[in-house]
Amino acid sequence: MIRVRNLALASALALGLLSGVTTLVPVAVHAAESGKSANKITTKAVAEPMKKAQEAIAAKKWDVALGEIKKAQAVEKKTPFEAYQIDEFLGYVLIQQKKYPEAAVVYERTLSSGFLPDAQADERTKTLASLFFQTKDYKKSLEWAKKSLEKRPGQDDMGQMVAQSYYLLNDFPNAAASMSKLIDSAKRAGRTPDENWLQIVLSSHFKANNKDGIATALKDVVRYYPNEEYWENLLDIYRRKTNDDRVILGYYRLMNDVGALKDKGDIVEMAQLAMDAGVPGEAEQVVERNIQNGVLKSDDKTEQGRFDRLLGGAKKQAAADRASLDQLAKEAEKASQGQADVALGHAYLTYGKYDEAIAALERGIKKGGIADVDEAQVLLGIAQLKKGQKDQAREAFRTVKDGSKWDELSELWVLRTQA
Repeated sequence: MIRVRNLALASALALGLLSGVTTLVPVAVHAAESGKSANKITTKAVAEPMKKAQEAIAAKKWDVALGEIKKAQAVEKKTPFEAYQIDEFLGYVLIQQKKYPEAAVVYERTLSSGFLPDAQADERTKTLASLFFQTKDYKKSLEWAKKSLEKRPGQDDMGQMVAQSYYLLNDFPNAAASMSKLIDSAKRAGRTPDENWLQIVLSSHFKANNKDGIATALKDVVRYYPNEEYWENLLDIYRRKTNDDRVILGYYRLMNDVGALKDKGDIVEMAQLAMDAGVPGEAEQVVERNIQNGVLKSDDKTEQGRFDRLLGGAKKQAAADRASLDQLAKEAEKASQGQADVALGHAYLTYGKYDEAIAALERGIKKGGIADVDEAQVLLGIAQLKKGQKDQAREAFRTVKDGSKWDELSELWVLRTQA
């Protein structure tokens, strides 16, 4: 089972992203809503309380205004326009009183009344979507947000509300798909997608148990908002997809690079794999650093003894390895094929000699005849990235063949160059 650790993958992700309910201030009681003479308040029994309601609204006396509006509403003989105008005032006052469920019902009537000016219809549709979201009627919120998008595609706030509503209705596939459209639109426009958008996609895939979706979503999060936690989750997923020791070492190397190598067991395994791969200098560095920073410290004498013996073995092998580098360089120079150069470049990389590593790896790849050219390209990319040559590093990582065992790791290293 995929472990996604320490992420807020709860419905709270989909909340708190709206700034509030937008409303339209009601027009003056005696003003005409259009050029039609019928669109005026002419019934005295309606006009008088509505005038008082308008004055109360101006003074923000919401209870007084509501009382006057209800007097007007109780008048039996009133025109359809007067009923509409009463609803305009009523909806506005109810929102000021935060009586959102009642306001939503009233504003639905205004939209279907035939009197709401076309210039206000779009904004009223958005207001209804927001009102229903506030009242947790997510089906109605989804309905009105979709209607708004049908009239005016490309609205980020309504697109976000559609995705949020799907999420809170537990329709996670549609939540992910809807939010992904917003993210793709932002990318095409050269904008950075909001982190909350990316989190909702990630959370939706997690709740739907879509393992491929989780991995893809985490890549997007890491691309735009790289931090240790996101990297840790992403690499935890991919590392578990392979049983090749050298590729696993590659994942540990990336974990170490982004600050996600924190688990004692992972650190010990990386060191052992590094020694098995013939680069004990890397094992020495990772073990020594983590003993010094307290990660590989234990009150258990047996456990601490294992850590100390691991460091001692790595130091001994690394000393012999360093002493052999000059001889290895001479042999590589004479060799007609490039495997010795690649091994030399690998060693140089782990000792932080990036110029020498780049030169040796490029020479070995050019000669050919190496055991794993894709591994060599990954090592070259790492050396170039460490040297600060991001463009060259991306090119090296992207040279890895699609579908090879190094393909996914190289893709993650490309992400690292973009962070």
